[in-house]
Amino acid sequence: MTRSLKDLALLVKLFYKNGDCEAIALKKFRTLKGSRSGSGPTTAFGLKKMIDKFEESDSCDVKCIRMRKAIASMSAEDVATALQEASNQAVLWEHAVRGNFPNLKMPVSMVHKILRNIFQCYPFKTTHVQELIPTDLPKREAFALQFLARMEVDNAWPWNILWTDKAHFHLQSSVNTQNCRIWERANPFQMQTLPLHSQKVTV
Repeated sequence: MTRSLKDLALLVKLFYKNGDCEAIALKKFRTLKGSRSGSGPTTAFGLKKMIDKFEESDSCDVKCIRMRKAIASMSAEDVATALQEASNQAVLWEHAVRGNFPNLKMPVSMVHKILRNIFQCYPFKTTHVQELIPTDLPKREAFALQFLARMEVDNAWPWNILWTDKAHFHLQSSVNTQNCRIWERANPFQMQTLPLHSQKVTV
């Protein structure tokens, strides 16, 4: 995406009229052109680079800088269709974003940009919350007292506890919160009920 010399001259004019501030110049340029906030024509760094070239050459007829690429409407429609299919099939949105839909044929960064800038969707992380029942407190107190009693007999006893490098694979749909994101416009506050000690395979 390129700008005409008239637009470049307007950018230079706004830059000098607003205290040599790139951010303000870009904001006023978008207002005058009716552009969406956060969209083109360039970044503050790109504008500063253009101004430097202008001051060196003393001419507005400088080599046009590379502008941000506009998101094609077809790409946004493809993402909307893929995510609708994912929701109908009860597939996590992040799986769709990470490439379970090869028909999209676009990088993950582009999908994230479409979700944020066009659909105003943001990734929400799943949080595990452990529910406590009335019998849990006495059990924890009993364990703590037993632990302290063993330490009185042998102060080095806690060092006998071994921490292994085994991997556990849960069998009851446990969610890895590091890899799962739910893309929504607002926090869905979804809850997933899991047993305290779920069935798993240890490797």
